[in-house]
Amino acid sequence: MSWDNAAGAAEDYSGGDAGGGGGGEGGGFSGQCFNCGQTGHSKQSCTEPPKPRPCYNCGEEGHSKTECTNERVEREFTGTCHLCEEVGHRASDCPSGEPRTCNNCKEEGHTTSKCKNPRKIDYSGVEEVAAEEAWAQIMAAAEDHDLDDVKEAALKYFKACPETTYVDMEKGFRSQDIKVYLIGIEKELLVTYTNMDLQGNLNKKYTVNWRFSDLPHRPREREHWPSTPEENLERLADAGVPVDCGLPKCSNCNELGHIYKNCDQEKMENAERAVLRCYNCEGEGHRIRDCKEPRPDRYACRNCGKSGHGSKECPEPRSAANVVCKVCDEKGHFAKDCPQGGGGGGGGGACHNCGEEGHRKQDCTNERVLICRNCDEVGHVSRECPKPRDYSRVKCSNCSQMGHTKVRCKEPIVENADAGQANGYGGGGGAETSGEAAYGGGDGALEPAQDGGNGDSAW
Repeated sequence: MSWDNAAGAAEDYSGGDAGGGGGGEGGGFSGQCFNCGQTGHSKQSCTEPPKPRPCYNCGEEGHSKTECTNERVEREFTGTCHLCEEVGHRASDCPSGEPRTCNNCKEEGHTTSKCKNPRKIDYSGVEEVAAEEAWAQIMAAAEDHDLDDVKEAALKYFKACPETTYVDMEKGFRSQDIKVYLIGIEKELLVTYTNMDLQGNLNKKYTVNWRFSDLPHRPREREHWPSTPEENLERLADAGVPVDCGLPKCSNCNELGHIYKNCDQEKMENAERAVLRCYNCEGEGHRIRDCKEPRPDRYACRNCGKSGHGSKECPEPRSAANVVCKVCDEKGHFAKDCPQGGGGGGGGGACHNCGEEGHRKQDCTNERVLICRNCDEVGHVSRECPKPRDYSRVKCSNCSQMGHTKVRCKEPIVENADAGQANGYGGGGGAETSGEAAYGGGDGALEPAQDGGNGDSAW
């Protein structure tokens, strides 16, 4: 077998386990299983025990590379070099490969992390014009007050005069009264960014800002603004524009120049680092492909747990094993059987139809009981009540206060259409039965609303 990750990946995807060509379990899978090597099924549905795989770090079986505590063991490479297409060595060890070039200075013989030279600035995408013409374009763009055109013309000038500095540019603008200002401001950059001047020198202290005024635009900029033109020129001598420093950041020690796997410091726990979690058993430290727990059928019946049908077609009696009660939020029983107030749902388990306990409205065989929400007597509704209206039970739909209606409300009219409807869609008074009285503003669920759905007009 090959110890090269790229070669191993090529072998894995050649068998068709992913079902990429119209395969898959239900669509005529014809590849080989990556676990047992047999045809007709994929690794996900394989019933054989997982085949032991050696660790990529030490070569021993029984653990993965992420769990390995042994030292790395160099093994024979049997893959193919992607530079010369020969077998037996990696591209990093290829004798016929081109010399490695530094990404910073574009010279050979060293890497970016060890480079001390200025960065080679690439002006290949900038139009090549004479310095005088580029300067004229800067002046024209400044007259038009177009900062983007000013910067574009400045790039042409930098290409024509590579020795120009930001100090020279600022002095030239002031001597010719061009309303463009280069301001050096000390700004905090990301760890992987640094300031670079026009000659490619990195690690400059200040950041260059192109402005049409020498005054700060916002009050928060004043503390970072240079106090005098002389101080600004001193800053521009050590200023540049933010660029990527070109070095990786280690997630273990937070230093530049190497990555986590090459860090020689002790591995530290990082609470913000992503945790490797298995989606099969919800355990940590392994992937689903390495999980030893059997994989459940995601399309099995939610009632009995068997495959081949859904919960709607399940012939078994309804099971409450995985049901969460809506009353107490506990598993194992339905809301109608809840020991903390089930039976009818709402209002202490009373039926919304007759008011008795022990059953629900849809199971009720008794006659509907009408309860007046004005006098609490049985046999009529509030709009038929012979007694005077009890305003202490009335809630205003405008100010949400008790004791008056919206018509008699002295508070300003609330524009919000939902104001005063905390009791439900109708906003009408207290519930006359168990809990459905708020809908429609009528006399509970015992009588449908017929007067517009407002608790005030229902009288």
